[in-house]
Amino acid sequence: MGFFSKVFNKNKKEEIVARNPFNLQINDIVDYDLVEYQVIGKVKYNEEGYIWYDYHLFDSKEHLWLYAEDDDEVRLGLFRKLDVDHQLYAKFQEEIPSVIKYEDMDYSLIEEGSANIEIEGKVGAKDGQRIKYWDYETGNGNQLSVEKWGNELEISVGEVVQEGLLEFYPAK
Repeated sequence: MGFFSKVFNKNKKEEIVARNPFNLQINDIVDYDLVEYQVIGKVKYNEEGYIWYDYHLFDSKEHLWLYAEDDDEVRLGLFRKLDVDHQLYAKFQEEIPSVIKYEDMDYSLIEEGSANIEIEGKVGAKDGQRIKYWDYETGNGNQLSVEKWGNELEISVGEVVQEGLLEFYPAK
């Protein structure tokens, strides 16, 4: 870039890129059900070249996790982590079942694997870790996710959410 380009372009603002579930950045806003959540963390999963994301959202009261995957169609989910003293933690320490009961619903194992992760912001994990995961679903869109980060388990429950119910705003 030449001298004149630097002088005459120094007041130009950076172009703001529209946000979607696959390019959210730290401090962006996700609006769901008339509540605005700030993106405070981001996990990028890579399983042999297949990429998906989890975003840590916070609205000053509640923590949520937005899951975003594009596997021939966009799949989104909103999750809440279970407290570590929940009885499911003990059950998953013993074995990884093919069906698990939670709140009187049966969740069936639909996918399992391992992935490398890249971290930005507040997530509670280390960049570069390799995690194992197990995904469960009911027939009506309820989901349960189990991840093993080193020796620690993390269990989250959530549901499928339609992209049209979410709005995305870039940080100011």
